[in-house]
Amino acid sequence: MSRVLVVGGGISGLTTAIALRHAGMNAAVYEAHPTGADGRGAFLTIMANGLDALRAIDAEHLVLDRSFASKEVRMLNGHDRRLGVLTIPSPDPEHGPRTMRRADLYRVLVEEARRRGVEIVHGKRLVGVRHHGSVTAFFGDGTRTGGDLLIGADGVHSTTRTLIDPNAPQPAYTGWNIAMGAARDVLPASHRDCYYMYFGRRATCGHITAPDGETWWFANVPCGEQELAGVSPAVLRQRLGDLFAGDRIGTVQAIRATADEQLTATACYQLPSLPTWSRAGMTLVGDALHVASPSTTQGASMAIEDAVTLAKCLRDDPDTTAALLAYERLRRERVERVVRTGFRKLGPRVPGPLRRLLRDRAVARRARNPDVDWLHLHHIDWDSDRTTAG
Repeated sequence: MSRVLVVGGGISGLTTAIALRHAGMNAAVYEAHPTGADGRGAFLTIMANGLDALRAIDAEHLVLDRSFASKEVRMLNGHDRRLGVLTIPSPDPEHGPRTMRRADLYRVLVEEARRRGVEIVHGKRLVGVRHHGSVTAFFGDGTRTGGDLLIGADGVHSTTRTLIDPNAPQPAYTGWNIAMGAARDVLPASHRDCYYMYFGRRATCGHITAPDGETWWFANVPCGEQELAGVSPAVLRQRLGDLFAGDRIGTVQAIRATADEQLTATACYQLPSLPTWSRAGMTLVGDALHVASPSTTQGASMAIEDAVTLAKCLRDDPDTTAALLAYERLRRERVERVVRTGFRKLGPRVPGPLRRLLRDRAVARRARNPDVDWLHLHHIDWDSDRTTAG
């Protein structure tokens, strides 16, 4: 395969291009935005399975050198009472969950992709595709380019998904926006290097504090899909204050201390299942293919798994159609299970006192019996002629 077109220059697309280069293929990335995504998003966590996939393509150091480790999630209710402690599985202490700034990961992926010979072109919004043995991609600025395969890494509202299947289901709004932000030196040192997840009376939220004292937080805000779109930082701050009024939640201290420019909110979607993954020289990775709730903390890791698995399948089978079928066979059951798991965790809006009590008991049970080894200990054997899960 002489040239692969990757549509989307975020974490998913960049990792896909790096994996393709590692597999010996030529890859170019076409990003719709005129500039990079350096400032978008606050933080993310790469789980053990994501690190395992990066290790397969000699890219694990990109995360390890710029992140910090934490294997524990302390879950509490709105009265600051402990519900349970969840230990996140990892193969060893060095390769457990790693938390880092999203912008840091984006920048280092750009640098690594270019170092490996990936062409990255901005201002190229995909509007159409023609398949004629090879693939021609048409962009909104009137330009076109050709290749042997087009991979859609263009996110939740993917154009590539619709080009593959005009009747493809669209991501469903969960009923939540996720607000995020960061503040420095607002929580005690005892709170560092550990995830805190709070189940309040009206909503859930959480935070983690880095070794340097910066706290990164999130809050799930029950609201209409576009209700927080374009609101001022003052309005968003007031909305969060009202949401957690009366709760005793450590995250609220960080929310109050967050500067206006650090406050963001975005609608949260899920895409449980996609009937058609590939067609006419096109396929999908990451959020273009499956959208899980942020509560799984698996968005980035699953996208990395997609990228590496797809590159391996294309490397191992010169028949592109057969390679794409193998990719779907290896990934479909797993990614759909992850999405279902996230839906159960996020759940509906928090109701009255009795239902909150039942919810808290369910959280405590999950902490005692997490059953998440299947999720975090997934393994990609790059050197074999098959992709295996362990």
